[in-house]
Amino acid sequence: MKIDNSGSAVAAYSGQSKLARRDAGTQATAVGSTPTDSVKINPLASSISALEAQADTAPAFDAAKVDAIKNAIASGSFSVNPEKIADSLIASTQELLNQ
Repeated sequence: MKIDNSGSAVAAYSGQSKLARRDAGTQATAVGSTPTDSVKINPLASSISALEAQADTAPAFDAAKVDAIKNAIASGSFSVNPEKIADSLIASTQELLNQ
């Protein structure tokens, strides 16, 4: 069986002619019509924007709480409550599954 590249050359040229016809049709439509674009802002978008601004101004962490934990670890009085950690992990997982 002999393989030649004549089919791929024809496909390349036919793709270009389709693009040329589509572009010509788009230009004709654009020239003959008046633009009717409009934008409507959803009230939810402004709420989200306000929340983003509030989050940007809030500190990323509570420095006083970090210092208190650091001092408790240094003095040996910091205790870990595994039941509380497990309950929080379960609650977080249930919340994610219910979404």
